[in-house]
Amino acid sequence: MKYLCLLFIILFLKISAQTEIKGLVWSENKQAVSRANVILTDSQDNIITFVFSDKDGSFLLNTDKFGNFNLNISAMGYFSKKFPVSIIKRGESKNFKTIILETDKVKEIKEVVISRTSPIKIKKDTIEYSAKNFSNGTEQNVEDLLKKLPGITVLSDGKIKFGNKEVSRVMIENDDLFERGYQTLTQNMPSKPLDKVQVLKNYSKNKLLKNIEASESIALNLTLKEDAKGKWFGNVLLASTSYKEDMRQGKLNLMNFTKRQKIYFLLNANNLGLNEMKGVEYLTNPSSDNDVENVGTNINTLSIINLHQKNFQFDDKRTNFNNDKLVSLNYIYNFKTDWKLKFVTIFNEIENRNYINSFYKFNFNGLDFINSEDKIWKQNNRNIVGKVELSKDLKNNSNLQFYNKVSSLNENNNNIFLFNEQLNNQIGKNELFANENRLTYTKKIDSSKALVAVARYIFQNRPYDFTDENDVFSQILNNPDAQKINQIIDSKMNFGGLKLSYLKKYAEEHSLELQLGNEFRKDFLSSNLHIFNSNNEAISFDKSEFINHTDYVQNNVFAQIKYNKKVKNWSYGFTILNQMIHSDLNQNKQNGFYVSPLANIGYQNRKIGNFNLNAGRKFSTVSINDVYTNYIYQGNRNFKQSNVNFAVLQDCNLGFSYNVGEQMSQYLNFNINFFKSGDYLSNNMIVNPNYTFNQTILVKNNSNLSASLELRKYLKPIRSRLSILSSYMQSGYENSVNNQPLIKTKFINWKAAFEMKSGWTKFINYECGYEWAFNTISSKVNSNKYIDQKGFLNLYFTINSQFRIESLVEYYKFGNTAQKTTQFWDIKANYTLKKYNMSIFIQGNNLLNSNSIQRYSINNISESLYTQRLLPRHIVLGINKNF
Repeated sequence: MKYLCLLFIILFLKISAQTEIKGLVWSENKQAVSRANVILTDSQDNIITFVFSDKDGSFLLNTDKFGNFNLNISAMGYFSKKFPVSIIKRGESKNFKTIILETDKVKEIKEVVISRTSPIKIKKDTIEYSAKNFSNGTEQNVEDLLKKLPGITVLSDGKIKFGNKEVSRVMIENDDLFERGYQTLTQNMPSKPLDKVQVLKNYSKNKLLKNIEASESIALNLTLKEDAKGKWFGNVLLASTSYKEDMRQGKLNLMNFTKRQKIYFLLNANNLGLNEMKGVEYLTNPSSDNDVENVGTNINTLSIINLHQKNFQFDDKRTNFNNDKLVSLNYIYNFKTDWKLKFVTIFNEIENRNYINSFYKFNFNGLDFINSEDKIWKQNNRNIVGKVELSKDLKNNSNLQFYNKVSSLNENNNNIFLFNEQLNNQIGKNELFANENRLTYTKKIDSSKALVAVARYIFQNRPYDFTDENDVFSQILNNPDAQKINQIIDSKMNFGGLKLSYLKKYAEEHSLELQLGNEFRKDFLSSNLHIFNSNNEAISFDKSEFINHTDYVQNNVFAQIKYNKKVKNWSYGFTILNQMIHSDLNQNKQNGFYVSPLANIGYQNRKIGNFNLNAGRKFSTVSINDVYTNYIYQGNRNFKQSNVNFAVLQDCNLGFSYNVGEQMSQYLNFNINFFKSGDYLSNNMIVNPNYTFNQTILVKNNSNLSASLELRKYLKPIRSRLSILSSYMQSGYENSVNNQPLIKTKFINWKAAFEMKSGWTKFINYECGYEWAFNTISSKVNSNKYIDQKGFLNLYFTINSQFRIESLVEYYKFGNTAQKTTQFWDIKANYTLKKYNMSIFIQGNNLLNSNSIQRYSINNISESLYTQRLLPRHIVLGINKNF
């Protein structure tokens, strides 16, 4: 932690030692001009940095550049002004004092262009990029273009960030087809039809709440060229390896966008290891949007056990032995009568296989053993989801919206395990049926006040039925004939919620929000376990510890107030949530009243940076997975039950954040947070070399400390962006083993990393980075340290506007220094035939033919080494035709 603080101080001092340019922007009648554009450009009119003037007309720019520049001042309704600026030494101050702008009486300016030749425009809450200025013709989809826009970052899972905030929506011509699953659009839609990319700050998805709701959401809006509107366009992709590997992909994207109607159709099939579900997974889970138009934001899909293990350490293309099919249709129609219809449906089949070998070493209180396991996890899923949304704009500034979503999951598992060279097969299935309904009414009282009422109902039903062939119960029952375990589970959930919200905006950054509502949830869980011999004949035994019948009812009446205000450079706010929680767990009823306060205070200054301090307390209740009292077999030789009755868990937090600089030139962000739990859920493990009984227990007092540091700087001489990243996490917990006294354990993780990315303007462009993760675990029982490392180097060669080559290298080393390292090298060559509007590509994946990767992990009682099989080297030849 001390190294992180030292690095923060050094970087803070470096950013502070810059040239500052300041002044005041006034009108002819000596009134302050707020939100005037103040832009510093070089002699070629390239933007160095820019800011807006404050409410009092003041502005402050910082730069570490030297030379001759121009300061451009512009604002809506005024003539622009330009001033020469010469900077010859670091740390000097340029004060322009008062700048008077003359009123343009000829015409009203609708928008302000940062620079006559600039590809970026800025409005009040909108930053607009011209697509043609950032495109070089090599982009295959919208995501490739977004990666080249300053201030925008595309993460490995397709999620998008603007600055340090995640983008919540990506729309087309102001219509939201994909909601939180916008990766389907950005990773598949061709970029050629795009005209503009707009970043919408303070975005409200309900147009009646715009400029009323205190929103900090970020959304993107894609506008189309005129010749692309109303026309069918898309692409077809076909790719395959040789007959020996027998790997292939086929994809069809078909779309048509007009102001009134928008259609997007996707057909995709592959066994190349590509996960094409990232953009539609949001549909399979209940909506968790935390806003005034939703109630019950903590509802998740029922999941009692998990019979499949996927890889979460590396890209799916490395370990995903798959055979997937996906069909998706997204449709929006805007009726002339102020009705709007939105329809989304998906059908997909997923086959996934994972191959994992592991060694597990246990050492505690005289019990010492090693288990080896070879596991083949195989899962087949079929998902069908349909969602219909209707909205109607009513008279007197009101709106009514209704949606219904129905989803069905059918999952089959056929796993093959070798436990200490003993064959164990696991065959199981589970199904999920879910129905979700929501009705929302919005009334805009006037330009500063609104009412929102929402009602929501969710039903989920998920039964499980699986069989394990192993000798666990031959040891538990001391009966050698017990060779098969059959676990049956039935789980259901009903949720109903109502919420009424009143929103009042007193000024631009002065708002009040009042909420009153009720949330009701009823869970039912039953389980039964059967034992059979090798001839499938039932074996009688005392089942009393293996049968569950749990009814769990919760009702939460809540009232909440949110208040935010900004006075000059200072901002402050608070939230107070009052809850009356009633619970009924198998006729054991409890009631309680809980108050959850949250307060924050902030200070903004362009020279020294922005500070924010927050503190709060919240309460949460235990779930159905935490309260069943008898054992449920989880598979893989593990049982679970709970010693916890109904409980309300209290968490307190204290946080501090600081940032300074401009995201497009030089930016520093630092966060530190402390969490403390009064009560938290832990476990007592009853360990046997052949099986484990896990008991959920309630433990008092747990704390976590986390901090992160981010520095981003644009290095103009090499046209590259440098990022220095660091994080620190310290956590403590207590658990028990074999009913012994609690073991206190401390875990520390410290990461240090750097990344560099070129500016996409040269023949050769690059991305590179490296990360070190230092892990320490210590307890009275066991202590250990290890280092995880990973790095990457990506090179992009643009031979000409038609021919492009990509070289991608990855490096991994997990755990102690005795483990082997793993490297990946992928190459892709893409040639565009502009005449035929198509491209041909050849791609080599895992050219070094790394066949496995290892992962080392430790806790206070054991060590584990996992080895996972990788997709072998393969060459893919493909064609992508745009139309």
